[in-house]
Amino acid sequence: MKHDSPSLLAALTVGVLINVLLRSQSAYWPRAGVATALVCVPALAAAGCLFAYAWKQGRSPLLRLLFAVLLFYTSALELLHFWNLAQRLYPGTLSMTAVCLMTLLPVIYLRRVSAISQTAHVVLCLLGLATVFMLLTVLPQLQLTNLQNVPLQISDFTAAAKEQLTLYPEYLLPALWPQKEKKPRHPLLRLAFLAIGFDVGVHFLLELFYGAAMPTRIDPVHAVARCGALSVFNRLESLQLILWVMAITLKLALYLYAICLLLDREGTRGTSVRLEHFPLYFAGIWMLCALLRRIDVQEAMQMRSILTWGFALLVGMGGVAAWMCRKIRRCS
Repeated sequence: MKHDSPSLLAALTVGVLINVLLRSQSAYWPRAGVATALVCVPALAAAGCLFAYAWKQGRSPLLRLLFAVLLFYTSALELLHFWNLAQRLYPGTLSMTAVCLMTLLPVIYLRRVSAISQTAHVVLCLLGLATVFMLLTVLPQLQLTNLQNVPLQISDFTAAAKEQLTLYPEYLLPALWPQKEKKPRHPLLRLAFLAIGFDVGVHFLLELFYGAAMPTRIDPVHAVARCGALSVFNRLESLQLILWVMAITLKLALYLYAICLLLDREGTRGTSVRLEHFPLYFAGIWMLCALLRRIDVQEAMQMRSILTWGFALLVGMGGVAAWMCRKIRRCS
C-alpha cells in the first residue's frame, strides 16, 4: 500500500515551510505569535479535517472544477511571488519566462507520486540544513537586548492571528488523497504545528537580529542571511537559488497532481500525471503569469487566502446539505 500510495505529508510540509522563508515582510511580534498559535494551530487543523469530511459528503463536479481553478490560480501566484523576490534580490538576472522554465520543466520528473514523496524528503532535509547553517552564521549578531519589552496591544495579536490563519491549499489537499489502511495520526495537526512553529521561530530570530526595526525591513530573512560571516546567501548563492526552485517545483507538482485528480472524469485514483497534460498546464501557467505580472502579489496572496476560506466554507455547507438529504431519505 505504501508503494502504491506513498505519503505526501513531507511534500505538504515543504509547501508550508517555503512560504515562511519566501515571505517578503515580517508581519507580527513573536510574543503575540506564541499566544495566537495556541488557537491558530488547532483552528487550521480543524478546518482541514472538516473540509476533508465535507468533501467526501458533498463533492460535486462544480466543486471539483472550482478547486482545480483555485489550485491553478495558486500555482501562478507562487511563480509570480518567486519571480518578484528574485527581481528584488537579483535585479535584471531572471525574466518571468526563465523562472517559469526553471520551475515548470522539472515538474515532468515529478509526474509520479513516488517521485514527489522522495524528492520532498530530500528538499525537507536541505531546507533544515540550510536553516541551521544560516542560524549558525548569524549567531554572534543575535542580541538578547533586541527583544522588545513594550506591552502588546490588541492590534499585535490581531496581526499575528491574521497571518497565522492564512489557509494554504496544502491544508485542503489531503481530502483528495486515496484512503490508506495505515496513515499518520493527526497529520493536519502536525502540519499546522510545524508551519506556525517555524513561522514564530523565524520571527523570533528576526527580532533578536533587528530589534524594534524588524517591522520596517524588506525581505528580512534574506537580509539576515547575507549578514553572516559564512552566509550561504553570500557564498553559495547558486545553491540557495536551486533549493528555492526545487521547493517551488515540488509545490507545483503537488498542485498539478491534485488538479488531475479533480478533473479526472472517470474518478480513478491514479498515482501519476499523464504526459499529455503537461503542455496544456505549462502553456496555461505561463499565459496566466503574463496576464498577472503587474498585480500586487502580496495583496493577491491575501485575497487567495480569503478565497480559500470561502471555498472551504462552501464545501462545508455542501457537505452538511448532502448529509441532511441522506438522513431525510433514510427516514422516509
